[in-house]
Amino acid sequence: MVACHILVIILTTGDTMTEQKSPFKIKIIKDGPYRVVGDVPFVKKSQHCSSYGEPLDWVDGGELEHKAGSYLLCRCGKSKNMPYCDNIHIDSGWVGDEIAITDGPFGRDLNYYGPTGLTVTKHVRLCMNSGFCVLKDTDFTELTEKSGDPVKKARAIKMVEDCPSGSLTYKLERSGPDVEPDLPMEIADTYECTQYGEIRGPLWVMGYIPIERADGEEFIPRNRVTLCSCGHSRIKPLCDGTHRPLQENALRRKQREERGSQRLQQAQDPGSDSEQGEAKRLSDRVSSALKRLRDSFNKDQDQQS
Repeated sequence: MVACHILVIILTTGDTMTEQKSPFKIKIIKDGPYRVVGDVPFVKKSQHCSSYGEPLDWVDGGELEHKAGSYLLCRCGKSKNMPYCDNIHIDSGWVGDEIAITDGPFGRDLNYYGPTGLTVTKHVRLCMNSGFCVLKDTDFTELTEKSGDPVKKARAIKMVEDCPSGSLTYKLERSGPDVEPDLPMEIADTYECTQYGEIRGPLWVMGYIPIERADGEEFIPRNRVTLCSCGHSRIKPLCDGTHRPLQENALRRKQREERGSQRLQQAQDPGSDSEQGEAKRLSDRVSSALKRLRDSFNKDQDQQS
């Protein structure tokens, strides 16, 4: 994440002082895909994770090919050509009801305060569990509370800025404006790490790109927005993290089936490496027992003589 920042002052209307007429737009098609209008850069971003599976940073995977001028991105999660739409939503009868409120973050807000003015706000309903805010040894709440230490303050700010949904925001002063990372206007096809392997994440929309619902109502532009690409979010078109348990369960089931197939194959193959290894271990145990018996017998013989 770049170190440059911009101050964003939110007015009562929800507009921003930095907002300008955008050449780009994302239009939602009713019960269909996202239509990206304008040659919006489309990139791949993957989580770089620790050995404990904790996301630490975003890794840029380069630009992805797309049609010039306008292109369609899958919203139902059923496309055989992800992340692009292949019109499978038409035959599947998928319903993409748009539930999310358009006039900015909604639901409950939680504020966390540091000793030197740093204030972090969590917009609870926007959280999609990307995982950057909680590590093995700490989390953003502890780091905020201890942000009198410049190192801990920097770590807290990085956690906030790596949050793709904008669920976490921060101010340097309690009464000051929100501070946002200076992100380019682009869309990212994201990938997240889990203990079972990599999974596909939401579409990450950056740089205040306008998003328009199917009924023509526009969302208040935000610097960080995550759009559902699995088709199962309960706050469509926004992501709510539902993709994680769905894909984790699928990977867990796949691993369990693979282990079951391996065990079945080993049971059916008398010459399998596993059975050969077990036979060798049994032979070694028998040989060891016979050796101990011989040694004991010889010792008794020596004592009698």
